[in-house]
Amino acid sequence: MKTPLAFLAGLLALSSAALAQNRLAYGANIGWIDFAPDAGASVHVGENFLSGDAHSANCGWIHFGDTPDNGVSYANIRPPDIGVNHDGCGTLSGFAYGANIGWINFGWTADNSDPNRPWFDLTTGQFHGFAYSANCGWINLGAGYLAIDRIEHPDADGDGIDDIWEHKWFGDLTTAGVGTDADGDGQSDAAEYAADTDPLQASDFLRIVSHSYANGHTEVTLVFTTQPSRLYQLQHSTDLVTWSDSGLGTFAPDPDGKTTRTFSFSGTARHFFRACAVLPLTP
Repeated sequence: MKTPLAFLAGLLALSSAALAQNRLAYGANIGWIDFAPDAGASVHVGENFLSGDAHSANCGWIHFGDTPDNGVSYANIRPPDIGVNHDGCGTLSGFAYGANIGWINFGWTADNSDPNRPWFDLTTGQFHGFAYSANCGWINLGAGYLAIDRIEHPDADGDGIDDIWEHKWFGDLTTAGVGTDADGDGQSDAAEYAADTDPLQASDFLRIVSHSYANGHTEVTLVFTTQPSRLYQLQHSTDLVTWSDSGLGTFAPDPDGKTTRTFSFSGTARHFFRACAVLPLTP
């Protein structure tokens, strides 16, 4: 497969409810594709899949899927369970479909190190890479014109847990609820969702695994468990009531399931620290 060439053009600053920063992709053979053509039709990004419609003035509507049969991700084997997935970390796969142009492939490479793979950044919402259409060629997602400001988290039963996440781990919306703890590890299922840890494995939960001090106990280095699908904050307190940010703000985790960060604080007789998971792109 040929390496796609980047397309450069003047920035078109457009906005909408679903894609509030920029909303355009570009195909050299088909022109601009609008991911939010109007309030009633746009592409939406959920916990694990995309849905809705984009529009090309030259090619018409392009459908990204509705809702997967299993509520989690499209199987992409046969219609109607076909659409565009993402792995929770922003890497895209699967297919969109335009009646006038056929299939658009977002999973043309399984190599996550490929710089041209289609993905979006969990910190900025910016899309990168290319999708591919056998009839239209490469479609550039990453020239700086396409970004989301939120990942949508539907919660039909109002239990504070994303419906997609509940279907992924429990197969329904009734097993997990307010105050449930399926694996009995002391972390509620809602807390496991917030950290994207395994709610059925008691050894998997967000925790600080080591700490060390320097500079007269005014600097701490924390090592804590992390997931690539979440962002993080570190906080500190002297009374377990009022918590202050570490000064590091919200940040992406290190690879390999553990993250190390160092920050300074005012020395006191006692000090408490905690790691907090943050849902990415959630206003």
